[in-house]
Amino acid sequence: MLRSGDVRAAETFAVQSPRRDHCANPHANCHGERYEDRRGRYTKDSWSVYYRGRKVEGASVSSFADLGGGYGKDNWTVYYRGWKVEGASASSFADLGGGYGKDNWTVFYEGRKLEGASAMSFEYKGRGYGKDNWNTYFRGEQLRPGQSPDGMLGGGYAKDSWSVYYRGRKVEGVSASSFEYLGGGYGKDPWKVVYQGREVPGASSSSFEELGWGYARDAWKVYYCGEVIPGASPATFRIPDRR
Repeated sequence: MLRSGDVRAAETFAVQSPRRDHCANPHANCHGERYEDRRGRYTKDSWSVYYRGRKVEGASVSSFADLGGGYGKDNWTVYYRGWKVEGASASSFADLGGGYGKDNWTVFYEGRKLEGASAMSFEYKGRGYGKDNWNTYFRGEQLRPGQSPDGMLGGGYAKDSWSVYYRGRKVEGVSASSFEYLGGGYGKDPWKVVYQGREVPGASSSSFEELGWGYARDAWKVYYCGEVIPGASPATFRIPDRR
């Protein structure tokens, strides 16, 4: 039993954030879709700042602010998920969303410097894409010319005039002009069906439909996360309503 005076009392409270939090802890389901936990992850008491219960070494309690997206800063230092971001200027640093942040001179992705990116023109476009006046980036990786977030289709798919991409990787053998995203990781053109950017062998594009929760079917088969479900009847297959 603890006696009065044995424990130094301190009230722990959430750090006030100047803007809405972005994804600090992304999770993926079998569809490849990402979920965002928008709750703040930094806390502090009268003596220390913490990130998910781990002390943030050297952080100033009095000046610390949670910027969102795993980023935080005090008057002197920028942090990402509780670790110091080397070379970042605290006075001008801002979280952009999707793991991206920048100060007046440098762009960062998940706390690492994004080499070659222009801080002056860089902006986050959503779904992992960022762009400056010269280059496009996907989750911190520079894409080749022509891959643009303006051609985003959803679910990690994007296209330009010549090719289709899934999370920045070219999807082989599909037509950019006719490709459509169906949902749940599935996409198709008139000849081929893909799941998370990879061909679904034997699937009939003309009759293929996405059903939700990773399920899909064509006139002959039922699929789950791109794999055939042996023995399932496409004519009678249904997903029960959730209660």
